[in-house]
Amino acid sequence: MALSIPTVGKLSDARLPRLLRSLQRGQATGVLTVTRNDQTKHIYFRNGDIIFAASRYEDDRLGEMLLKWGKITYPQYEMSVRLLKETGKRQGMILVEQGVLTPKDLFQAVTAQVKEIILSLFTWLEGDYSFEERPLPTDEVFTLRMSSGSLIYEGIRRNTDFTRLCRLLPPFETVLTMTTDPRDLFQPISVTQAEREFLLLVDGERTIRELLTDTMLSALQTVQALHFLLSAGIVQVKGVATAAAETSEDSRQRIELELESLISEAISRKKQEEMETSRVELFEEGEESERPITPESIRLIYEALEGKDHYEVLGVERDAAPSEIKKAYFRLAKAYHPDRHHQPGMAEAHQMLETLFDRVTQAYDELINDSSRRRYDEAQALQRHRPSQVKPEEAKQREQQAAEQAKRGEAALLAGKVKEAMYCLEWAIKSDGKKSRYHALLGQTLAAVPGRVKEAERELLLAIEMEPANGDYYVVLGMLYLKMKLKEKALTQFGEALRWDPANKKAKEQLAHLKRR
Repeated sequence: MALSIPTVGKLSDARLPRLLRSLQRGQATGVLTVTRNDQTKHIYFRNGDIIFAASRYEDDRLGEMLLKWGKITYPQYEMSVRLLKETGKRQGMILVEQGVLTPKDLFQAVTAQVKEIILSLFTWLEGDYSFEERPLPTDEVFTLRMSSGSLIYEGIRRNTDFTRLCRLLPPFETVLTMTTDPRDLFQPISVTQAEREFLLLVDGERTIRELLTDTMLSALQTVQALHFLLSAGIVQVKGVATAAAETSEDSRQRIELELESLISEAISRKKQEEMETSRVELFEEGEESERPITPESIRLIYEALEGKDHYEVLGVERDAAPSEIKKAYFRLAKAYHPDRHHQPGMAEAHQMLETLFDRVTQAYDELINDSSRRRYDEAQALQRHRPSQVKPEEAKQREQQAAEQAKRGEAALLAGKVKEAMYCLEWAIKSDGKKSRYHALLGQTLAAVPGRVKEAERELLLAIEMEPANGDYYVVLGMLYLKMKLKEKALTQFGEALRWDPANKKAKEQLAHLKRR
């Protein structure tokens, strides 16, 4: 788990929206505890999803909330409290057993209670927080999955302190632009028509002051919307976000790789232009998929994914115009975004949705740009040649191209540019799939991509099969198993690394560390 903010601190420093987003993007599993004076509230996360919340504050208890909402009468409330003390059963289950609530009523009530506990925290101006990463109990009666984006926006709407919200924003002369990160861009949010029209004003040209002037929203609604958009990562400060995230080491590597990164930068610029000119499509409502999204439909689509090229993944013809590619991508990205599917039964499909979302994004990234699309088409044409049909000079050219792309991919991986690394290494393998090192590097890259651990494992196992005496491959696979919380498998791989390479320092360190735990 990698978080963008400290795991312990003050609410006034971290701010709840940023904290929730960091835990979501870090796919955190554990408990966030927030304390103010004599009140303590807990939010439970599993793989970045909010699944539950609890509070010891009396007014947050289920019985009190049901009473306030008019769902039960006071005599029914007193009866449930009495039986709770006598039997030790949960109050909600008592109300169901007594016929006061149906199971469906109880589920809806608990969902509303969890939301209310979380939303109440958005009104806290001060407080302490801490996040403990740990496995969660599996015996909870209720396990919810809630969209962080919509929850954050609803919470921000509760903050009516106009002056404080203004202070949380960048200077009013700052120009805002939309992000090109698809996980932020396509997250589900519930907005009114007036808010949707305001979102379309964020065009990369207007300042915050101009946005406040040009919108039909009230000043309070505008600063609430801006605070949410910045907190959720949907918009960013123009020309600053990338540079601010760089360390000095990143900067050094970026300069060294400048020439090799021209292709990636061109793709990014083109993608920014596409997103900027497509704000209406991003935020419009309507049918997002031609087929209903169910666990079974997701499984069938996921199983049919292997072997498909980018055009087949997006469902477009090979001569499709950029506008067709963009339209197909927007439809599929919204349909497969993992944070859009919290209905009962979809938890089992979560990892498959992650893979589908990443795959359609990868296809779009390569096909939307003329030069990267041309190179992809050329690589596909070479791949379709039978070995007997490939001339010696063509084979040599393919090996050289593969080596160049693998070099770029490895450099991008070291610089933390995971998507660029994945693109280069997949291209290298398409041109020359017989190099174990290419598969090992791709496996290491995929291990850093949410939802791609199984593919990472497959690539690393293939690298080991091709070169079993390479101890480093076993170490990388062992580290992947640690990430998957498969300790025994990890131990086996570190042991194999030392069997082939007794001096492997990394394998020794990991074995010693695991044996101490």
